[in-house]
Amino acid sequence: MNVLRNEIGRNILKNRQALKISSTELSRLSGVSQSSISKIERGTSSPNIETLIKICKALNITLYEVLPKSLFPEIDDSAQNNGKLMHVLNQLSGGEIEFIQSFLSTNVLSHMNNIVPLIQSFNELSDKERDLLRGFLNSITNITLQDGKTKREG
Repeated sequence: MNVLRNEIGRNILKNRQALKISSTELSRLSGVSQSSISKIERGTSSPNIETLIKICKALNITLYEVLPKSLFPEIDDSAQNNGKLMHVLNQLSGGEIEFIQSFLSTNVLSHMNNIVPLIQSFNELSDKERDLLRGFLNSITNITLQDGKTKREG
């Protein structure tokens, strides 16, 4: 039971840190006390299913991403990658989605075998690095994002 509890705690901690939010912020978002979250992340407390669901919803992840992979040997990693992709997509603004659609329609990415590493790398960038990348992509595609709307310059 300790192994299960520790792995669940590590997975919650990893996902929380990936979002760069504090345990206090996770507490606010989930409605679970900060001390409970801390105990769960340290593996000193086992969350009940209701608490686990609240935490997963706040982190915008699935239970699959928190529970040990050994419990789901028949499920491959594509399900987890799909969850991460959906998380990233849910955080995009309307303008960013329009920009990506425009970018993808140029067939630049059609030669890539797998877009997931690109999205994961983008997700790991700091806010400043994302802004620099957006500026660069805007400059090479001649598209600017203004007030959440895509405007083609010309």
